[in-house]
Amino acid sequence: MSFSLGRIVQAVNALRAFESRAVARLAEAELVAAHDAAGRLLRLVEVVVSILAAEIARRNDAAREKGGGLARRHGHGSAKGMVAKSTGGTAGAAHDLINAGGLLGGDGDGEVDDGDDGAGREKGGAPRRPRYRHIATAYECGDISAAAAALLSQTLDQIEGGDEDIELRLVGKATRLSLMDLRKVCAQVTALWDQAQTEERDVRQRSARYLSLTEGADGMTRVSGVLDPASAAVIKTFLDAQVKAAFQQRRKQGWGNAEPGEAGRIRVDALVALSRHAMRCDQPGSGTSTEVVIRLDLEALRTGIGMGGCDALATPLTAGTMRRMAVDARILPVVLGSGSQPLDVGYSLRSFTPAQRTALAERDGGCAYCHAPVAWCDAHHIDWWHEHLGPTNLANGVLLCVSCHHRIHDDGWTVRATATEVWFTPPAAVDPRQVPIQGGKAALHVDAAGPPR
Repeated sequence: MSFSLGRIVQAVNALRAFESRAVARLAEAELVAAHDAAGRLLRLVEVVVSILAAEIARRNDAAREKGGGLARRHGHGSAKGMVAKSTGGTAGAAHDLINAGGLLGGDGDGEVDDGDDGAGREKGGAPRRPRYRHIATAYECGDISAAAAALLSQTLDQIEGGDEDIELRLVGKATRLSLMDLRKVCAQVTALWDQAQTEERDVRQRSARYLSLTEGADGMTRVSGVLDPASAAVIKTFLDAQVKAAFQQRRKQGWGNAEPGEAGRIRVDALVALSRHAMRCDQPGSGTSTEVVIRLDLEALRTGIGMGGCDALATPLTAGTMRRMAVDARILPVVLGSGSQPLDVGYSLRSFTPAQRTALAERDGGCAYCHAPVAWCDAHHIDWWHEHLGPTNLANGVLLCVSCHHRIHDDGWTVRATATEVWFTPPAAVDPRQVPIQGGKAALHVDAAGPPR
């Protein structure tokens, strides 16, 4: 496998327009353009690094089988360690570089298959066809990062390659989403691909849950542990609500910005208060302790077969897990079209009803723009009540965190919504073409529709 510097040269040339200029004096559009160009250059340089890293891993494995090891000869315990030292990154980032480099000319794990001559070519001399060619193309062109490329290839490996359509959809998501949101998409794809495997995982995770408190010599107690999704959903929902309420109180009182680590301290205080309350109860731990919203169709709720989601977590949950959760917590199953609650109250109410907020959470999955958790968000009118007489219904409602709410209203963004979709159109200053950006849960689905016309 060889590499070319042609694209890197083009990316450098794109940055020359900003060379030697005072960054503080750049116009907003220029600053964004320079930042995008620099980001692309960074990804293209990363491609060269990853090709070399993959070859280091391949040679290291080949030499190790013969009793040596390239990395050890150069003072490193592993190929990942050698790459991490050179790049100044973590072992995880080095693993992603090796994996992504392997996509371009090998199989991504540092080994060579029977039809490879050791240089990324078939025995006949023709270049090897990349294992996942759409991921490889997007990565080689600088459209996605090494971390994204590695994540996509690992996801496709887990679902036994899927098919070309799934690969294309995932690549499309990778070019538009942050790495954090892309992980959510990949988690959904993996869970839905093999539900039986997901149910087995649920059993393993529940058996592996634990919590320990260890008092240190300094008098502080260290808390460590892992939670299965069903347990985490209840605890995270409660703690997120306490953090949100405390920050809202801070804003109302005009106390200014939160101090570093304040959210963590609020969580500690909330757990202490909850424990004290339980110790005063005649029957601690009994009764309805919290409210958790889950989303699944009625048949899945009845039979326990199917997949659903929970507002507090990005991980898809099996219907069986959610049915077990209903024993200990107040569960609000969302069944669209059931007619059990009025979702359109017209002009009669200023605030969204609990049922409407639940429906907005079903559509938006949290902040419709940045995908922050539901507990961090408020339901907002797209057309303001006082200025536009906007109705209080799903087509005029959207869940937004505080930061995104201010940005949407202050910076000239427009929002369009239906009962099932929400779209954000940037102002011309941000995107001269003003291409709508899909928001809400649909933005994280691999089969999301195109922009509205």
